[in-house]
Amino acid sequence: MIENILSQSVEKKGHEVSFVLGHKILAKTAADWFELKGEDLTINEWEDLKDLCLQSTEKVQLETKGFVSGVYQSKEFFWKFSFIEKKDCYKAYLSLVLESEQVTAGIENPYFWDSIKKEKGIYLVAGEKRQGKSALLSEIINNDYKNHLVLTGVHSLSNQQKWPVLDTLVHLGAESVEWDLNHPIYDGLQRIVLDFNQVRNWAKWIEFAEQGQSVFISISSDSVHSILQKLGSDLNQQILGRLLNAMNGIIVQKFIGEQKVPAQELLIMRPSERKKLVDHFVEHNSFFNLTLNDLGSEAFQSMNQSIIQKLVRRKIDVKSAFAASLDPEGLDAQLKKLGL
Repeated sequence: MIENILSQSVEKKGHEVSFVLGHKILAKTAADWFELKGEDLTINEWEDLKDLCLQSTEKVQLETKGFVSGVYQSKEFFWKFSFIEKKDCYKAYLSLVLESEQVTAGIENPYFWDSIKKEKGIYLVAGEKRQGKSALLSEIINNDYKNHLVLTGVHSLSNQQKWPVLDTLVHLGAESVEWDLNHPIYDGLQRIVLDFNQVRNWAKWIEFAEQGQSVFISISSDSVHSILQKLGSDLNQQILGRLLNAMNGIIVQKFIGEQKVPAQELLIMRPSERKKLVDHFVEHNSFFNLTLNDLGSEAFQSMNQSIIQKLVRRKIDVKSAFAASLDPEGLDAQLKKLGL
């Protein structure tokens, strides 16, 4: 029965399955959950799920410690699982693990992938709620793994982890994010990933980048400009200057249409872009009047430009394109220049 449910999930494009005792079995496709089975999960089905996924040692650990995670191989696929069994809380999450050649971040900008190859600095990965920031981070790491091995530590909530199964990936949990940078958990790590919507200690991660490592930070925002405005208002000038000097780029993702096609706004920062941003802030004490298009096409890709890429490749329709754009008049003008 469990195998059939997992197969149904894959057939319906589901990448995560939720089993909670006494509740419907749900699968997730893109950002939406749907029912896989009409009846609630019974205790017998819960035991069947444990027998299927867990080895005897893992079942003992689950019974004694209440939590266990690992990888289960079904008939056709690999699934990363996490089980929780405490008091009245019986739940398990299984996330589909794709082959590396099947995983693409959908980012068609070559300058971005060149910037990712840098081994130090800070990258901001942004988007509003349910716009696939965690999945995008996972895909970027998986693509980068093909180029070179980097020991990566991930701070993330356990029930939100959809990371590829890599020998170079270490899960650090959520509580330890507040620990000092000199703590032994960070020994040997070359990259840190923060999969939260807010950052409370910029100085810590800036210092990590200044020491020669890289940091990927997930934040909630709808545009590159709004990120810069918030950083300019929230951080003092010294911290902001250090952040800009350490930053390699910003990517903002947005899903378009019913098919949840991802489009991305990109800012790729080289020494010239860093200098322009620092000079602008020193002169105006804010980024309110900053015009990102002045940075040039190699440094900045607007959301409209990404939307046009998807539209030209027929991945989205015109109605979805204009509904997703933050600047529909600008999008219309660009499409007319292209004769579309």
